Amino acid sequence: MTDNLFWIHRDQIYANGLDLGFSVFSPGHIVWLLAIAVMSVIVGSIYVKAGESGRSNIRKGIGLSMILLDALKITVMGLFEVRNIEFLPLHLCSVGGLATLVYAMWPGKLKLDQLFGYAFFPAALLAIFFPSANMYPWWNFYCIHIFLYHALIIFYFVMLFMSGEFRPTYSGLLISFAFMAVFAVPIYMINVRFGVNYMFIGMRSDVGVLAYLWDNVAMVHGRLAFTLLLGVMFFGVLQVLHVIYLLIDKMSKTRRGEPIKMKEGET
Repeated sequence: MTDNLFWIHRDQIYANGLDLGFSVFSPGHIVWLLAIAVMSVIVGSIYVKAGESGRSNIRKGIGLSMILLDALKITVMGLFEVRNIEFLPLHLCSVGGLATLVYAMWPGKLKLDQLFGYAFFPAALLAIFFPSANMYPWWNFYCIHIFLYHALIIFYFVMLFMSGEFRPTYSGLLISFAFMAVFAVPIYMINVRFGVNYMFIGMRSDVGVLAYLWDNVAMVHGRLAFTLLLGVMFFGVLQVLHVIYLLIDKMSKTRRGEPIKMKEGET
């Protein structure tokens, strides 16, 4: 175990019974949320005003930054005795980090914009509003990494939405949800086999909502029931998000004086 609280990992905190964390929506947490919100608008505005070459450089810069952040985290985990199985990028937002670079290199070739809107962005929002980093002190490496990493996903989607590269479609919602459902199957089995908590469906989390559901669903009806309930709840969240996207999209068209046309698959 490291005596330096900047590098200490969750497993070491739990193993030594340390109480170092922060409360959700405490002043420090709210500062992070406000900073991410303001920077999202600033980055999105810069992206909209940039030319095609500038946009390409911004996309690639964010994509590479996310890969480097994950590589740095894996390196730090390796240096401080964290279990090897924890190294794998198997959270949904880890896949989102890889997708940012893929989209940056080949924009428009794959329909990744829909995955950003209906999978990675909502997952990143949940990750900063109900952070799994709340067992860490604010100045801890993993706490800072979690907020920065998910902030970059949020910046990326806001750029795509503000520039019109993302347009909401219900078919995109369904495809994204199907992707997450398929992705969750092997993750569920990995969690059961190795006792890890990828996608937060493997064990009890300290996050308030997840902790409550685990205590009242998983402990009573089993882990599979807990996982299925989370899927149903997330699908409901996506319905609300889709309506919000449509409203924002139509208001943006109105401000620009564009005719409002429904794309195939929109509702």
